[in-house]
Amino acid sequence: MVENIKDCDQIHLFRDISREEIEKMFRCSKTVERSFEEGSYIFRQGETPRNLFLVLEGTVMISKDFASGKRDVLFMVGQGDVFGEMFLFADTKAYWYDAIAQGRVKVLEIPWQFFYCFCSNACEHHRMITRNMLEIQSEKNFTMTRKLHLLSGTTLRERIALWLIEQTDAAGADTVRLAMNREELADYLGTTRPSLSRELMKMQQEHLIEADRNTIRIVDRDALETLY
Repeated sequence: MVENIKDCDQIHLFRDISREEIEKMFRCSKTVERSFEEGSYIFRQGETPRNLFLVLEGTVMISKDFASGKRDVLFMVGQGDVFGEMFLFADTKAYWYDAIAQGRVKVLEIPWQFFYCFCSNACEHHRMITRNMLEIQSEKNFTMTRKLHLLSGTTLRERIALWLIEQTDAAGADTVRLAMNREELADYLGTTRPSLSRELMKMQQEHLIEADRNTIRIVDRDALETLY
């Protein structure tokens, strides 16, 4: 059962679809709502993909674990975003990564069958949500391309600079409020937490940034831009 969703018009997946049509879609697709506690796995790598997921509340970490114990944080998914979509039309038999709840999370699970075939009602919302999914997929591809660009930085300082510039440009401010803790940010940047902390401290001592537990502020943007 799916409860009423607030601000449907702010969710990209439901763009240009009325609330009445959304409710009809939920009935047609047999969409369900599920809740997860901090650290719970929404799905694990190796499991069989069957659903598209939409975050209603909270944040989900998408990560890849290796046999060595190393974790690569690929990206974070927030309220109103979808995940699991890369497996929707791919010939893939198992999830390649994990989806882990960061705090309490509420998600919608939309079965893939809804996207594969049109129902006998010939509903307009079916066409619109498929179009929205293609737009979301394009945006996710761009996000992963940016991640590859980020990891192209030779040194950790270059990667930090690239990430900070990208984040502040997206936010339209000179301060980044961290959605990840230091360990997760280190995994995202392809380093260790001690190495990240040391480099952030050096950059702060050189008056490039100001950092505390939850935020990092760019002090000298011109100097950061010369790093890459």
